[in-house]
Amino acid sequence: MTGGTLIVTKKISRHQNFVSKFTALGFPNISVTSLDKDALYFLIDELKPSLILMDAMFYTAGTPYMIRVLLKQKRFRNLNIVVFAVDQYPADLGMMFIINGAKSYVDINDGENQYEKCLLSVRNGEKYISPSVQKSFELCSIFPALARILTERQKIVLMLTCCGFDCKEIADKLSISERTVNNHNSEIHKSLGSKKPHELIIIAEKLGLFTLKDLIFIKMKYDTRINENNITKSKNKKKKKAA
Repeated sequence: MTGGTLIVTKKISRHQNFVSKFTALGFPNISVTSLDKDALYFLIDELKPSLILMDAMFYTAGTPYMIRVLLKQKRFRNLNIVVFAVDQYPADLGMMFIINGAKSYVDINDGENQYEKCLLSVRNGEKYISPSVQKSFELCSIFPALARILTERQKIVLMLTCCGFDCKEIADKLSISERTVNNHNSEIHKSLGSKKPHELIIIAEKLGLFTLKDLIFIKMKYDTRINENNITKSKNKKKKKAA
C-alpha cells in the first residue's frame, strides 16, 4: 500500500463508515486499524503510508504525547500525520497535536461542511488547523512546550503518584528533594496532557507505561525496585517481539 492512507482509530464499530467517508472524499488506498504502540509501528513500516489520519481520542488525552513518541523515531520523522476529531475535544489540548508534530488538525465540531472542506485540503497535501485550535494559539500568552519523552525516573515517580503517594513520601522513597518530585510531576502532566492526578492512571495505562497490576495501593508494601524491574521486563518483552 506504499503511498496510501492509513486511518488509525479505536472506534472499531465505525471502521467501515470511516473507510466509506474517506473513499468518497478521494483519499487513495485506504486501510484502517485499531493497533497501537509497537504493533502500529510495525504496520506503518509494512504499509509505508503517505498519510496517516489519527483519531484525536486514539490514546485518550495521551494522543499528542504518543505522536511525539512516534515521530521521535528516526524512520518515522517525515510522516504526514493528520489528527481528526469526531468527539468533543478541548481546543487547548488540540494545540498539543500541532506542537508535537502533527501536520494538521481537523474537527467535525466546526461543522460537517467545514470538516469535509478541511479533509479535502489535507488530501491535497495542504496543512490545516481547526479555527478553534488556531484561536487558542492566538490567545496563548506563553507558547506551550513540546512534550518530552518521560525518563525512567519520571516513570517511577508516575507509578508512585498513581499509587497514592504524596510528594514527601515519593521524595523519601527515591531519596530526592520534594522540589525535584514536583518538577517531575509538572513535566509528567505537561507531557501526558493530564490536568488532574487521577487522570494519570487512565492515561498511563492506556499508553502502556505500566499495567494496573504494576500498581500497589498498600504503601507499606511498595518497593520501587520491584516496579523498576517491571519496567525493565516490559522493555525486554518489547525487544523480543521486535526481534
